[in-house]
Amino acid sequence: TRQKKAPPKKKQFKGQAIPFDENRFTIQIASKRKLDDAKKVAAKLIEAGYDAYIQKANFKEYQEIWFRVRVGSYDNRQTASAVAESLSKTQKETAWVDFVRYEN
Repeated sequence: TRQKKAPPKKKQFKGQAIPFDENRFTIQIASKRKLDDAKKVAAKLIEAGYDAYIQKANFKEYQEIWFRVRVGSYDNRQTASAVAESLSKTQKETAWVDFVRYEN
């Protein structure tokens, strides 16, 4: 008898439980423990012409608060992905697409 392989697990990431809008996408550039650090990253992005903002993320399961630096709000994942790819080339950190999340 052959054992069945378990289906691959979906990659879990911190904050996945934070409520979101499934029709809106945003780009995350960085996540910082200190608000001042997040403000520095956001200021550079704004200076470069991006619609950057900071979102406070309360990870209740870890009892941690982080400040996410994000750019834009898109109704199309492909557009958000193209901008994220462009940002990744010009920023120190790799940008990635996420749903627009609600403050928690």
